[in-house]
Amino acid sequence: MTERAVAVCLIIAGALMLASGAASQSRAYTIAVGRINPTEQESQECVFPIGQATSLLLHPHGEPCVMLRELIGRTGTLVFIPD
Repeated sequence: MTERAVAVCLIIAGALMLASGAASQSRAYTIAVGRINPTEQESQECVFPIGQATSLLLHPHGEPCVMLRELIGRTGTLVFIPD
């Protein structure tokens, strides 16, 4: 194969990979944007208000609850990505 043929094959392969990646991505939905600012009781119960109209309820001993406790006071975005 010539160098030109190899370059053309690589370009085609790259374009196919990009096209398949774009086709397989699902749509993401932003549920809430805001500060994670629970009261002490909400934090103990793993209820995390995000913004003004959304709360996230988690299992008190689960890893996501532990992680969110470390993020208290920070601003974040709650995103839902369907399978």
